[in-house]
Amino acid sequence: MFFQTKNPQTKVAGTRIAQASPTIIPTFTPIPTATPFLTLTPVPTDTPTPTPTPIIVLPQDLDELFTKYSSQYSVDKELLKRIANCESGLDTNASTGLYAGLFQFGEPIWIQTRNLLGLDSNVNLRFNPEESIKTAAFMVSQGHLGIWPNCGK
Repeated sequence: MFFQTKNPQTKVAGTRIAQASPTIIPTFTPIPTATPFLTLTPVPTDTPTPTPTPIIVLPQDLDELFTKYSSQYSVDKELLKRIANCESGLDTNASTGLYAGLFQFGEPIWIQTRNLLGLDSNVNLRFNPEESIKTAAFMVSQGHLGIWPNCGK
């Protein structure tokens, strides 16, 4: 708000009378109002539903071994099954060059791990499902998923 003053002089018949006190007249200058900005409301997008990891159904004897050793070594049973399925298609007799058994253990890793466990390190035991699952469960419990670079995820 601004104030404007006026100094009126009053005249009576050619004579000058004492000056009246100034009158204050308020004048208003409009305050500019903010122009609202156009805001866009984001359009919600669908959150993709995670694909559940399929549960691998095994023959009863293999399932019992996976349960036993996943429990003994406190590891995820489904992870063990996924690795075995990925490595060998759950074929206990699978062999691809230097790798064999459910988990496709190579001979040096098999021997080293079995010696560490104080177990028989005969490389033919890689074809024995119980020995293979036991050894794999130990490896997973120790965080050695890197021996299965494509399947240990």
